[in-house]
Amino acid sequence: MKMTRLIALGLSLSLGTVVSTAAAQQKVELQFWTWYLSPKFDDYIKTTIAAFEKANPNITVKWFDKQDSMVQDFISSVNLGGAPDVINLNIDETAKAAQNGFLRDVSALTPRATLTATYYPQSLTNFSSGGKVYGYPWYGWLNEGVMLYNPDLFKKAGITAVPRRASDLLTLAKTIKDKTGAYAWVPALKDPNTASFLGYFYAEGLPIYDAGGRAAFNTAAHAALLQQYVNLYKGGYIPEDVVRREAFQIATELYAQNRVALIVGGPQALTRIKDTNPGLYAKTVVTGAPLGKAGVQTGGSMDLVVPAASKHPAEAAKLAAFMTSNASQIAFAKVVPVVPTTRAAQGDALFKQTGSDPVARATALVGSSGRLINPGYKAPTNSDDLYKNLNDNIEAALLGRKTAQAALNDSVAYWNANMKK
Repeated sequence: MKMTRLIALGLSLSLGTVVSTAAAQQKVELQFWTWYLSPKFDDYIKTTIAAFEKANPNITVKWFDKQDSMVQDFISSVNLGGAPDVINLNIDETAKAAQNGFLRDVSALTPRATLTATYYPQSLTNFSSGGKVYGYPWYGWLNEGVMLYNPDLFKKAGITAVPRRASDLLTLAKTIKDKTGAYAWVPALKDPNTASFLGYFYAEGLPIYDAGGRAAFNTAAHAALLQQYVNLYKGGYIPEDVVRREAFQIATELYAQNRVALIVGGPQALTRIKDTNPGLYAKTVVTGAPLGKAGVQTGGSMDLVVPAASKHPAEAAKLAAFMTSNASQIAFAKVVPVVPTTRAAQGDALFKQTGSDPVARATALVGSSGRLINPGYKAPTNSDDLYKNLNDNIEAALLGRKTAQAALNDSVAYWNANMKK
């Protein structure tokens, strides 16, 4: 009897081990969504996923690149009772998703000490709320970034000193257009889904909110700055369609046609110029960006989040950490001049290059500056609605429907009546 029991117990333990081992080896499939990365970066994403799967043989990754429908598709997937396991969002969308309870606290999936050792402090802050971290910081960019310019147009306009302050651009706008027929640069006045003008206020040291957290971007100083841009727009010194299209798209198109003298922003513009006008690309000069009175660089970044509805959060966290690791971000920066958000990027050889190649120079100037990525102001939870209101009022000022002061007064009143913190 005792022997029978022992045999039964041994068999039970043996079967338990087999079941446990089988469970451990069971394949897990993760669904991974990115935002506007296909088809241009297919090779990089697929190669990185393949490396992850090789290191984690029990995990397979199904990748989808979303574009215009990303946010709506995510919300729909949650409402339908499911969600992808890892999603690529930006700072504002991460904050909104976290507030709605859609995301997991990644510091509960990856030790806080590991996160702190891997990413810049500001990068973690960008994706944190209420003491919790809701995203693994990924690639970033600087709004001011670098300045690239056409030396032939500068020479034709008689410009010998490179602009170092943002205010210099306002003066150059008239000089360059009057003497060359080309626009000096294309300011982002009301880009879709952002509040570009708030960045100009912040760069000049003008407040966005008061001490109580209420909107306060309607002082006389704010209105005076807006009026300078209104004057340039009315005078034909800024492209007319800047009220309808994204400034970056207009700038890269016109620069390649020798119709814009300079671009201020991320080095990404250079890759487009290289494709469309190799000759102009070769002689383009790259230097530090002119900054406002505050002397700051603003910027943003993407992250990878783990939805609360993910059925495989531990594996999802592994994928997100792998994609956003220093090695993966440096590899991405070699494909396109993004700004890594990892601490180790500061000392990478990639950002110590010298030479005359424009992309290499731009990469060296900004690539190790991820510690500076800071939106400059915290976006309200209902930022889409509020940004649209501000952009509509900026457009009204540009088109002469409102004075600069009235436009800002109306927008501030709307923000303070509708802002959700």
